[in-house]
Amino acid sequence: MRKVILILARIIVGGALLLLMFFMGAAFFYAQRADYGWKPVIAQPSFTTEHPRVVFDEGHNNASKAGFSGRYWPFARLLRADGYSLERANFTFAPESLADVRILVIVNASGAPKPQMFGINLPIPTRLRRGDPAFTEPEVQALREWVEQGGSLLLIADHAPSGEAAFALGKSLGVTMHNGFVEIPGERSDPMMFSAENGRLGQHPIITGDGPGTIVSRVATFTGQSLDGPPGATVLLRLPEGAVESVPDADDRFTEQPAGPAQGVAFEPGRGRVVVLGEAAMMTAQVSGRVPFGLNTGDNDNQQLVLNIMRWLARKL
Repeated sequence: MRKVILILARIIVGGALLLLMFFMGAAFFYAQRADYGWKPVIAQPSFTTEHPRVVFDEGHNNASKAGFSGRYWPFARLLRADGYSLERANFTFAPESLADVRILVIVNASGAPKPQMFGINLPIPTRLRRGDPAFTEPEVQALREWVEQGGSLLLIADHAPSGEAAFALGKSLGVTMHNGFVEIPGERSDPMMFSAENGRLGQHPIITGDGPGTIVSRVATFTGQSLDGPPGATVLLRLPEGAVESVPDADDRFTEQPAGPAQGVAFEPGRGRVVVLGEAAMMTAQVSGRVPFGLNTGDNDNQQLVLNIMRWLARKL
């Protein structure tokens, strides 16, 4: 009798494990995740002898990470293909930790973790809010001073709550993040198109490039928030008049208000260079429900936008 019970128990446990694996596999198949089949094609890499060091922040509860299980793995793959040395980092921002950093990338930092596995959100509770400040006041000060002394920063903060979490850092650089979900009434807003034809691309080396094949003519973004840049900043992605933004309050009730003028800005504080973007998916390749979006759709110049932003930050453009 005991042997029969053991056999039945093994069958039940084995069946449960198989069922769990099936559901996990199905969830992975349909989840929003990195497109692991996407491979960047670059005719002429920007760096073949020197390899600028790019530090990708993963120390501030970042919802977007560059490791294999992260949604920014394709972004990292693109940078390495273009000749950069990319390093994933988990450290507190301070003068000593930033001293040897040439280019810093921060994507969707937040005040609380968002546990994921290959794009699948895991139901692990936390006492913190993702919209809480992602950076301490000393970190914000250290980053601002590092930029002013010549550092290059790519700061990306998506729709709520990412803009709220990065608000203090943006403000220290003169950028206001509106922390909502932006849309253009009367138009499809996911994706939103910024093109030479609709007049929503700015005049900047990041857009115009430096030769044939490097011009950015069409950029797709996927919701995101709006921004106000500091005086003198160049608007890279210009939102039209009439764009609106749904902004949540502390109780997740949404209020519609006029959106800021931009989803992307570039400027040079002190001796440094900064690009701030209000949308993250445009800079990587993902799939959701088996549908590709981002660098992998072929109907936009988003890959060239990434290359031009990084080349400008590396002072090659």
